[in-house]
Amino acid sequence: MPTLSVGELRDASGGVLLDGDPALRVTSYAIDTRKLAAGGAFFALAGERTDGHAFVGEAARCGAIAAVLSRAPGGEGPFPAAIIQVDDVAAALARCGAYARQRVRTGVVAITGSTGKTTTKDLVAAGLGAVRKVHRTTGNLNNELGLPLSLLSCPDDAEAMVLEMGMNGPGQIAFLARLADPDVALVTNVRPVHLEYFESIEEIAAAKGELFAVLRDDGCAVVNLDDPRVRLQAARHAGRRVTFGEAEGADLRLEGIEDRFLPGATLRFRHDGRSHTLSLKLGGAHAARNALAACATIVAYGDPLEPALGTIADVMPAAGRGRLTRLPDDVTVVDDTYNSNPEALESVLGTLRASSPRGRRVLVLGEMLELGRESASFHRRAGEEAARSGVGLLVGVGPLARHAVETAKRGGVEVHAAADAAEAARLVPELLRPGDLVLVKGSRGVKLEIVVEALVASRGEVA
Repeated sequence: MPTLSVGELRDASGGVLLDGDPALRVTSYAIDTRKLAAGGAFFALAGERTDGHAFVGEAARCGAIAAVLSRAPGGEGPFPAAIIQVDDVAAALARCGAYARQRVRTGVVAITGSTGKTTTKDLVAAGLGAVRKVHRTTGNLNNELGLPLSLLSCPDDAEAMVLEMGMNGPGQIAFLARLADPDVALVTNVRPVHLEYFESIEEIAAAKGELFAVLRDDGCAVVNLDDPRVRLQAARHAGRRVTFGEAEGADLRLEGIEDRFLPGATLRFRHDGRSHTLSLKLGGAHAARNALAACATIVAYGDPLEPALGTIADVMPAAGRGRLTRLPDDVTVVDDTYNSNPEALESVLGTLRASSPRGRRVLVLGEMLELGRESASFHRRAGEEAARSGVGLLVGVGPLARHAVETAKRGGVEVHAAADAAEAARLVPELLRPGDLVLVKGSRGVKLEIVVEALVASRGEVA
């Protein structure tokens, strides 16, 4: 694991060492005492609901040897051996992340976009991992707190770093990009996501495009030529670029996609005079496009494509991101519960339409959040698209999903409405028939993963 001395941590954070030996070595970093390891540093953030300063004693009991605080600890302890006081703990964490980035000699890939960030990040890490040791963002550590932790946790022997960047407002991507100082930057796409925080999709594009604007002149932009807003934002970087998509002249030109859940999508593309076919364990055209973006990123990094194709092909879908579960009676569940937005839903419904299950196409549709003033309209269109996609049974979950339920019913779909995920978890297992293909899709806040869990618990998983 990477190590910093307490003295380095003090200097990087811009703080003052109140107590402790500056030569002590810190081996891990956390903002949550439940994730602390022995020898770690605890950053005591003051949040809206909890104040990390109240957990300094717990941090010491968990093995922390250093704490970064904005005020001196009170009480009798126990306390970590080293106490660093700073003006603002969150700002100090960011400064420490930037310091850690400048210490590493490895190349850094930064990825943002409206959809597909995490899957693309995992595919890029797998591809680069064919020939080198890779450090990547884990979990959802992609914001102004998580990214510095990702930077601080990069092992000294890593040969590439792949970082995901999320946002819910302007300026955040620029802030994260300055911390990460990437060598390669990818914006997967721009979609109507986070409209609750933006006036228009053009504002979303500009916020995502901050990654290109901050990219060093000697860095490489990876550009989705099929997304006009990404193409426009890419002009903010004057340096080298690698392009991908169906567009004529793309460096990695898409030739075709076999859009399916089982056994996985297949991607065909042409690069450097050669055609490549990549069969994935990930389902859906959206996953194939993520894989194409990943291949372009590997080319931009300068690694060979051939070995990367093999490791990308072996990537399995993560829970909530299209994972397939086979149940008795030939029932298949697609767990796509991690997040949802109108265009991602449209894409996965396209895959559902292209599928030919023995039974029905079933959609458990959780409401889509953070869509702003047009939320009702987006959900009505989702109901229309479900009917066009051949959905035989739709269960809408949450107040906004009722707009989809009403619209789909007029299109001849059997519909049911559930107030929340708990009600849906009780309802859906009783509605299924042998041979059904069940897509469970919704925003993370709806918690539809409990529907998937209920289906497995009620029927048992096929080995």
